[in-house]
Amino acid sequence: MEKILENIAEIIETYESGSWQSVENLRVLLRRLTANNYQLSKHNIEYFRKYNEIQYRHKGAIGRGKILAEEQVPELRMTRKIMESARHVIDAIRSELSIIKNEQ
Repeated sequence: MEKILENIAEIIETYESGSWQSVENLRVLLRRLTANNYQLSKHNIEYFRKYNEIQYRHKGAIGRGKILAEEQVPELRMTRKIMESARHVIDAIRSELSIIKNEQ
């Protein structure tokens, strides 16, 4: 998972720098970011499974089971937030590609 997170960070930094302005380079960047976001979603699904397992095996109050699961599987929230942020960047790249297409 660390490699996926490094890839996402590198792609976003490259996009943010503005050095990928050609249509072809933006498409490559978009493809890489989308693929890495998908790979991260597979980890997110596994963390969600662990989270649910902890939450529903807890014999006490429902709220306490949720808190316990959040404490024991912090990666669920982290992956969810990173995926959400990556989707925003994906949308921005798509918008930029659309603008470039309309200008031509």
